[in-house]
Amino acid sequence: MAGPSSALTAEPEDSDSIGLPIRRAARRFAELICPPEVRAGQRTERVLGEFGLMLGSLSPAARKALVAGLLAIDQGARLYPPSRGRRMARLDDRVADAYLKALLARRGPAAELVQRLRGVFVMCYYELPEVQREIGYDPAPYIAAVSRRRLESYGAEIRAGEAAVTAGAEQIRADQIKKETGQVGGGQAGTEQAGTEQAGTEQAGTEQAGISP
Repeated sequence: MAGPSSALTAEPEDSDSIGLPIRRAARRFAELICPPEVRAGQRTERVLGEFGLMLGSLSPAARKALVAGLLAIDQGARLYPPSRGRRMARLDDRVADAYLKALLARRGPAAELVQRLRGVFVMCYYELPEVQREIGYDPAPYIAAVSRRRLESYGAEIRAGEAAVTAGAEQIRADQIKKETGQVGGGQAGTEQAGTEQAGTEQAGTEQAGISP
């Protein structure tokens, strides 16, 4: 866990999509679980941003379960004697860190929940670009190299596949246009034929009227 500091981080006045109660619990948990550098600059805020994005990507059931677990850890600190009835978000680093360590020492559902939440927040922390630069993680050159090797090895097949897809799409469009044009032409021809038949019927009627006694 992160090393303790002398004071709590100031709480921002605004809240975001994750809600203020969840945000307070998440902020405190991130400060305790992530490396101490999380308190530098606006990193904690960006970790909370990553956490909010991750929550938004989950199914409603998974999102509710994760939030409920975080709030349970936060409110459960009230039962920890050294906290004197305060939630985790209100504890100083020494007491809050001791509380989480006590939960982990129990090796039960509470410990498993802390482990899962720790994995989530640490992942959010290492998603930050500045943190990736600090640890030397830069996937862009590797991705570019793999893409280049793939084109060199399978370039002809890739281009042939793209051409086949394009030709197929064009053929489908051409067939559709032909079908639509044929339907319009057939409808017009049918109308003209119906008019001719009607005219012939009228002429026959006229001739019949002329020879009647």
